[in-house]
Amino acid sequence: MNALVGTGILEDLRTRILSLELPPGAPLSRSELSSRYGISSTPLRDALLRLQDEGLVDVHPQARTSVSRIDLDHARQSHFLRSAVEVEIAARLAKSPPAGLADELSQLIAMQAAEAERGNLRGFAHLDQAFHAAQYRHAQLDQVQRVIRRESIHIDRLRALHLMEPEKARQILSDHRRIADSIARADPAAAAEAVRQHLSQSILFAQMLTAHNPDYFIGLRVA
Repeated sequence: MNALVGTGILEDLRTRILSLELPPGAPLSRSELSSRYGISSTPLRDALLRLQDEGLVDVHPQARTSVSRIDLDHARQSHFLRSAVEVEIAARLAKSPPAGLADELSQLIAMQAAEAERGNLRGFAHLDQAFHAAQYRHAQLDQVQRVIRRESIHIDRLRALHLMEPEKARQILSDHRRIADSIARADPAAAAEAVRQHLSQSILFAQMLTAHNPDYFIGLRVA
């Protein structure tokens, strides 16, 4: 198996875990995965070890391999980091909106709305990430975004679980429109507040989400 194929398998497994297609705590049968991807045990082991390094998989030698549970303590800390960074980014962008940003955000929101109409939560979530990534890119903070993405695996899955709640997609679209409008109007205070409120929702609803799916979580000390 070449490196490109290996990367594709790794990305597919990562996407399936982050989207909750493979839910927290789910066992991962190596024989089933080898059959699904048409690979031998060695490259599959390497992919699982990479995912373990990222905190997405628990690998126990001579025992079961499973999807890691959502660590709420880690999620709260990564939320604090992401919120601090993205609030500042939105305020900076709104002080002097870069050319093309308003149109790009508007197009992403329209595409998200279309995915919501289709009920395609994976596509919706992918565009959600693209909406935020566009702001990092226009702020010329791509490396910062890579750090944030690496630390966001637990909050991303918490948000994916929250997205399954009725009306959540509609709320995200409303929040994104407020953020985009505040930046387009060159209103830093409004942009910062819109991002702050938008990113707080899944953490605020953590108590409800853990009550509905207690087996998905560790670190159940909800503030």
